[in-house]
Amino acid sequence: MYTQIKMSPEVAQNLEGVKVYGLHLQLTPKDTGVKADYKSEWEQIHAAWRGKSKAEVAAVPAMAAYQNFYQQIGLNPKKYPPSVQNLIQRFFIKDELDRLPLIHPIVDAVNVAALQHLIPLGVFDAECVSGDIHLTFTQGGEEFQGLGESEPESLPEGLLVLADDEKTLSRFCYRDSEVQKVTDATQQVWLLGCQVPGIDEGTVTEALSAGLEYISRAYQCETRQIHAR
Repeated sequence: MYTQIKMSPEVAQNLEGVKVYGLHLQLTPKDTGVKADYKSEWEQIHAAWRGKSKAEVAAVPAMAAYQNFYQQIGLNPKKYPPSVQNLIQRFFIKDELDRLPLIHPIVDAVNVAALQHLIPLGVFDAECVSGDIHLTFTQGGEEFQGLGESEPESLPEGLLVLADDEKTLSRFCYRDSEVQKVTDATQQVWLLGCQVPGIDEGTVTEALSAGLEYISRAYQCETRQIHAR
């Protein structure tokens, strides 16, 4: 059911114990007239973290595992906390759940699953992909237009990126691109989960299954099996 995303030999050698699993989904909106509601899930997440300090959140073993991964790929986890940790610290440790990290129903569904399982999950429009997706290090000079940016930038050498056969799709686990963002026109998605040392495969696939379940509240989901070449 899950596809293990390919890695370049350099990534596999330098990031031992890191694996990325994915689901390629065909989505058909359910004609129910009712929008998917994750209110109870948001409240449960808030109840679990309300009143915690940022230091307490950062000390949770799962958070620490992804902080170590960030350091491996050259990111300062204190300045740029891993995605799940960042969401919890920004929205869910407050006494009142006064606002939510709402982006798009598909992205929101995936974020709920990520927060429940403490596993960073990503979702992007699969129809933007040319050929295979894979993890690689930049050679330097690759163009990348970060989400929300009006112009592309030229990336330096040595950054971990998710790419297809033609372009850079994301600075992996750090920043998505404009080209692959989920919109109301999205009909296919890649749903990805990252395993790092200290996190077992089962926890990642459980998080992916939860993401699929939540997306299924609003969409009929057909899993498309992709075999890496």
